[in-house]
Amino acid sequence: MSQTQAAERLERVRGKIIDFRLRPPTGPYRNFFTPTVVGAVNRILDMPTPRSYTISTDPFPNAEERAIAAVIDEMDSVGVRLGVMNGRHSVNRPVPVHIEDADLSELSARTDNRILGMAGIDFDKTNEEIIEGLDIAVKEHGLIGVCMEPGLARTPMYADDERLFPLYEKIADLNIPLLFMSGPLAGPDISHTDPVRFDRVAKRHPSMPVILGHGCFPYATEAVALAFKSEATGIHNVFVSPDVYMFAPGGDVFRQGANWIPNRFVYASAYSFAGVAESVHLSAQLDLTDDAFDAYMYRNAEALLRPALNR
Repeated sequence: MSQTQAAERLERVRGKIIDFRLRPPTGPYRNFFTPTVVGAVNRILDMPTPRSYTISTDPFPNAEERAIAAVIDEMDSVGVRLGVMNGRHSVNRPVPVHIEDADLSELSARTDNRILGMAGIDFDKTNEEIIEGLDIAVKEHGLIGVCMEPGLARTPMYADDERLFPLYEKIADLNIPLLFMSGPLAGPDISHTDPVRFDRVAKRHPSMPVILGHGCFPYATEAVALAFKSEATGIHNVFVSPDVYMFAPGGDVFRQGANWIPNRFVYASAYSFAGVAESVHLSAQLDLTDDAFDAYMYRNAEALLRPALNR
């Protein structure tokens, strides 16, 4: 695609784009997304470290506030309307990280609600405590969904573990989307990202939107097949969000899938593993039809978030 065509595309979607995985460069996120981690991953992905992220590591006053302002400026520069960030409680990492629902609510306020939060699940708590916390997250903190990472629990679980069933019931009752962290880092081995696990969960709750963050990479073909199954049969409601893996080896499958079933793909940058603006510009050059591009960049995410935003 020519630069002129890509520019025309971006102008058409300006002010509408929704970035479904954007981790702001703040204290609670940097507890895991350290300069060392971000630099190492970005080198593998062949992505430069975003300037807005490096600002947050400057040893100067107000570095965090300046970094958040830089992210918002970057969003504005390419017409990103909203970002979505997720809580997380990862204990089986070199650096354990806890991003609480209250952190997300406070961050949303600091960005004038340009970046909205999805509640994280702390599997060290009982199901009763988690369910009570979900009510608070949605009804008091104003969070717009849930992010679940069962493979990163202290005792790793698969997504279709029966111990998680009461949580899925609650999420479905709250009428909010569920984002799974999938991909090669979603558990102690890549079996935790096998799409068949998410297929089983989604089928139990056919009205609950299930978004596969990182696109179940490296199971790209299987993830696309699962999205096709949703579109063709209606037995569940699954979406694929490949984010940076759209540009990884095998990412052609995601691009073909987005053209084939455009209503089932959701855009995300995975910032800070890619810059907000850089990711948008790279996405504009993808070999997608105009309809698939619009659906990917904002239309599907807008539909997913509408019930929460209209509360």
